[in-house]
Amino acid sequence: MYLFRATNCTYFTRICFSKELKNRGFPFDIKISLFTKVRPVATKRNLIVSLAVFELIECINETTMPHDFKSSLNDRITGLREEFDCEYPVTFNFPIQPIKVIHQLPHQTNVQQVLLNTALDSFVESKNKEKILDSTIRQLSQRIQHFIKSSKLKKVSETTTSSALRYRDLLLSQKRIHKTNKGYLAAAYQFFKWCSLMNYIDKNPFDGIPHRNNEGTGSYSARRRWQTSELNLLIQSDAFKTKDKYFQWITLVLLYQGLRPGETCQLYTDDIIEQDGLICIHVNDSKPKQRLKNEWANRIVPIHPTLLKLGFGDFVNGVQSKRPKSLFNCKPGGKDNDWSKNYCQQLGRLSTTINLLPNDRPSAYSFRHTFIDELKQQEVDEALVAQLVGHTHKNLTYGKYGKKFPVKKLLQKLNHLHFSIAPFLTTIK
Repeated sequence: MYLFRATNCTYFTRICFSKELKNRGFPFDIKISLFTKVRPVATKRNLIVSLAVFELIECINETTMPHDFKSSLNDRITGLREEFDCEYPVTFNFPIQPIKVIHQLPHQTNVQQVLLNTALDSFVESKNKEKILDSTIRQLSQRIQHFIKSSKLKKVSETTTSSALRYRDLLLSQKRIHKTNKGYLAAAYQFFKWCSLMNYIDKNPFDGIPHRNNEGTGSYSARRRWQTSELNLLIQSDAFKTKDKYFQWITLVLLYQGLRPGETCQLYTDDIIEQDGLICIHVNDSKPKQRLKNEWANRIVPIHPTLLKLGFGDFVNGVQSKRPKSLFNCKPGGKDNDWSKNYCQQLGRLSTTINLLPNDRPSAYSFRHTFIDELKQQEVDEALVAQLVGHTHKNLTYGKYGKKFPVKKLLQKLNHLHFSIAPFLTTIK
C-alpha cells in the first residue's frame, strides 16, 4: 500500500494483491484515484480508502470471483467518494472517473456458471463451422477433454494459471514425446482463448505457460524418418514388388517429391503440367473433395529426374484420358474425405510383413521427413525447401516480401537429392 502521484499530479492509492490471489485471476494491483492534487487531502483520503480495501480483501474466500470483488469495491469506493466531497472539498474541478483496476478485463456476467463441458460443446460447434478437418476437431476435443478430466474442474472460471501449470507438469510426467505434449497445451490454450473471447473467463490461464522440452534438441526429439537400410528393405521386398503400380508410384513420389500423403493421393491426371519446359506437379484443391493444409500448400514443383528415368512420364501418359481422373486411382474416404487412408493402411501392413513393427517404424508421412532431412544435410536454402514442401517460411523478409523461386531453380536443388536405392530400380511396369 502506498500513496503516489500520477503525471497529471492527481494522487492515487495503490494496493498490490498477494501471489495466491493473483494465481486465482485477481489483478496484480489496483489503483484508486483520490480525486485531488493536494497532498494533505490525499493523505487523509488514502487512509480511509486503504482501510476499506483491506477490509474487502480480508472477506475474500475460496468462492469469491475477481469480478465479484471488483463490483463490491466499486460500490464501496463510490460511497467513500461521496463522503469525500462533503468532508474534504476538492479545490480543483476534475471530471469524475470510475475506479481503475489494472490488468483486469471488463466486468463479466455469470461467468462462474459456465461449465467446462458446456463450453467445450460450444467450442466444437464453432470449430465445425470453419473449414477444418473432422479428424482435427476430434483430436482437439479429445485433448481438451484430457485437461478437463485430469484437472477435475467443473466451471470455466475455476481454471487459473496454477491449474495450467499443474497440467503442464502432469503432461511432462507422462510418457509422451515433446511434440505431443506441446499439442495438448496448444489445444488447451486455443480453447481458453476462445472462452476469454466469449467472456466465460477473465483471461486465458494458459497464456505464458512454457512448453519445456525434456527430450533436449538432439536426434531423439527429431521426427522419424526412413533410414537407407529401411528404404532398401522396403523397395527390395517381394511384398513391395508385387504391389500394383499405383502403390509403387505413390511411394516413390512421396520419397522424391516430399509431398504430403494426402496431396499425392488426390492428384489428378491434369495436375501433371509443363512449365518453363519442365514436367511439374501442380498441388492444388481445384477438384471436388481435394483439400490442402494451408495456402502455401498450393504450389508447382518440378518432377525429380529419377522419377522420370523410372518411367513416371510414361505412367502418366498411360493413365490420361479425355477427362481428368485420379492419377493413382485413389478415392476419398471417411468423414474427412481422406485420400491417403487406403495407401497408409497398405503401407502399414506391408511394413509389418517385412518386420518393421508398429510404434517403432517410419510411416507414410516419414517419406516427407526424409525428403526434408536429406535437403537439409545438403545445406539447401530453407526458403527453397519451404517452397518445395509447401511450408510457410518463418523469416519475415522471405515469407512476406520474397518472390517464389522459378521451377528451374527448384530443379537444380532437387538434383542434390539422391538415395542409394536407385540402383535397385529400373522401371515400374
